[in-house]
Amino acid sequence: MNQQLCGLAALLLCSFPALANGNNSVNSELGHFSGGLLTSGMVTAISSYYWPQQNRVASGFWLPTSISTLEEFREFSTGDNTAGQALLDASCFALGAWLGSYGTDRYLLAPAVHPDGDHGRYVGLQFNMRF
Repeated sequence: MNQQLCGLAALLLCSFPALANGNNSVNSELGHFSGGLLTSGMVTAISSYYWPQQNRVASGFWLPTSISTLEEFREFSTGDNTAGQALLDASCFALGAWLGSYGTDRYLLAPAVHPDGDHGRYVGLQFNMRF
């Protein structure tokens, strides 16, 4: 698990944006989408490792999305973006964050063991990929 966590941490560090001047092009919105996808996947994996009792999809979605939304609000309040541009950027990030947290929880992380009323406990299948 530590090797996977280190790999995800390296991926997150590589996804931090550089200082640039953006616009509303497809490339800009794909950048927000992929940023949401990567950061929410990383937060989902970290929350699964450190706080397994929490809902990892919810924490993986809400934490990066709220930070991104606050950043877009800051850009709007300082006059760097219009309201429509900020809403578009935040929406693309939120869509990527939802897909990243759901996909990471469902397909990359081992499912959590849950009690089942009739049969005791059930577990899922673990999927690993080496890079």
